[in-house]
Amino acid sequence: MNKVKHILAIFIVLAILAAAAFFLPKTEFGARMLNTDGVASTAIADSAAQDTTPFVERFKENIQVLQASYSKRKKRDVWTLGKGRTIVYYLLQAQNFLQSNGGKVLRMEELHDDPTVFQSATLDALDPKGDSLHILLQVSENIFRDNASILSIAFQVTKLTPELIVALNALDFPYDLMVTPFGMGDGFLPDLDFVKNKELVLWILMESQSLDSRHKKLRPIRIHHTEQQIENIITEAKTLVPSAVGIATRFAEQAVEHKQLLQATFKPSKEQNLWFIDLSTNQKSKVDETCKEFSMRCKSITPYNPSNSTLDDYIGKRLRSAARSGMAAMVLPLSLESISKVKAMKSKAAHQGTSIVNLSTFMKY
Repeated sequence: MNKVKHILAIFIVLAILAAAAFFLPKTEFGARMLNTDGVASTAIADSAAQDTTPFVERFKENIQVLQASYSKRKKRDVWTLGKGRTIVYYLLQAQNFLQSNGGKVLRMEELHDDPTVFQSATLDALDPKGDSLHILLQVSENIFRDNASILSIAFQVTKLTPELIVALNALDFPYDLMVTPFGMGDGFLPDLDFVKNKELVLWILMESQSLDSRHKKLRPIRIHHTEQQIENIITEAKTLVPSAVGIATRFAEQAVEHKQLLQATFKPSKEQNLWFIDLSTNQKSKVDETCKEFSMRCKSITPYNPSNSTLDDYIGKRLRSAARSGMAAMVLPLSLESISKVKAMKSKAAHQGTSIVNLSTFMKY
């Protein structure tokens, strides 16, 4: 009797296994676990493939190492990196990769005592398994990395004619338009919809000796304004230009020295997810220190000034700055001439490995 029960139990188990083999691939869970051929899914296979890629090789790929060797004298792996990014940028990139992949930075130090190397630094770290990495990073003096540097182009808009719209739409790269949302005429904001490839920035007037009664309709932010008045200006500006991604100063050489005004400006700006660009060129600006209090993205950019430069000189200087430091931005008055100049500049940018990006991308670096 016991023998019969044992045989029946075996048949029941076999029946259950056969049913599972038939129905499991048809369930949602089974579909995720198996593909139609009954093998591991593509996602799992891809993950396994990534896991088998050596950590150091993924590290090299992430920071775009051009050449790797070992120095017996220095007892370090030597990684040569492409020109177009500063060594500080590469160190930050390396740190981010290590931290996000289970590694750990022990020490980073920029070097200044080797005249034979353009820029260099030492990096001591641990990989996810706890093995030590001793690396000498050095930037090549003549080989650019892919997309070696970035350059942003912004136009300050005081008028928008059909001719300007046509010229802007002929540009085949991203750019920013800095627009004042108040007092620009009924057709100004609707006309922006006809411009392609643009990113919009609120070009807000702020406290300056240059302000007078003519600017009242443009609603500048003044020192005597309350926090609520400043918040209203920024909130209404964002309502009028809902796709705006940041704020750039117009005039503002006095405003950027006034910390309370900046605090009252940054609070609603942060709430509206707007970054902030200081175009005042005031060396006494408190934008950077105040910005840190709000954990915002802020930068200072020197706009074109016809009193001390020509358009060609300014554009050329910004292009060289991108190649040298890895990133740069230019701010130009919107005109047919300035559009023509930057259009002609594109080939030079491409030749030196500089990608043209919008200001939102620039602000992330």
